[in-house]
Amino acid sequence: MPKHSIVNVECQCGQQLARYEKDAPGHLVKMYLRNILIDRAGVFLVEPPLEVGAQIFCPSCEKRVATVQMIHGQPAAKMNQGAIRPINT
Repeated sequence: MPKHSIVNVECQCGQQLARYEKDAPGHLVKMYLRNILIDRAGVFLVEPPLEVGAQIFCPSCEKRVATVQMIHGQPAAKMNQGAIRPINT
């Protein structure tokens, strides 16, 4: 049975972005939108839903934190490693 971790995702500037249920161990490379538990900054789970190719920016410092892509047939935020605080589970 896979081990799930709940992680807080933050921008380098300290802005809290999301609370996420991470499926696998290792660095946070992508966030499946379905696994986002709380969108603290209101940038991931918006209406209408983000389209593939949409860029996601930190509302505080305006750095690009992710780009929406289809990964394994599911919409996911591909994280910009230089813009978020490191997460390793």
